[in-house]
Amino acid sequence: MAKTELHKYTVAEKLNKMDVDFIDVTVSPDEGNTGAMAAGDLLFTLTEIPNAVSVPGGTAILQSCCAIISPMVTGSFDLVVTSSSTDLTEASDGSAMEPNDAVSAGDNTLAELDGTCGFFSITNAFDAGVVAIGDKKNIGMVCKAEAGSTSLYVWGIVQNTTDYAEGSIVLRLGFVKD
Repeated sequence: MAKTELHKYTVAEKLNKMDVDFIDVTVSPDEGNTGAMAAGDLLFTLTEIPNAVSVPGGTAILQSCCAIISPMVTGSFDLVVTSSSTDLTEASDGSAMEPNDAVSAGDNTLAELDGTCGFFSITNAFDAGVVAIGDKKNIGMVCKAEAGSTSLYVWGIVQNTTDYAEGSIVLRLGFVKD
């Protein structure tokens, strides 16, 4: 159990020692170009967010996320942030989940969600010409990396019936690091 020391630093000292960092992560929805997805399908597999925390086993606050989607797709999706580097598997047979697999439907319920920090939705994507852009501000998700690691991980759940056609999504994640 962590020991809380409320008066270790003054407010000014605490604010001055915090870092703000943007980390870009590119994910690949519909890698197999299997066509339109259904709401609740896996959008993309577990993807590393390197150096999300400052020290091994440390913490950070995920404050914002901007999603740049190419080709232009304006549907909504959910993002799950976790400290676990374990690939997502299907409970029915233990095989690795792939995009377009239903996240929770009968036998395809996820076997485990160890290390989950939280989730949020990108629901405001708009057509910006050749790409779509959506974001989520003021997330405030406290995240803790596994012991010995400075990485966090993210995976997505589609909430529309769009064909991502082997596109890409750049997630620009804004962290406050302690």
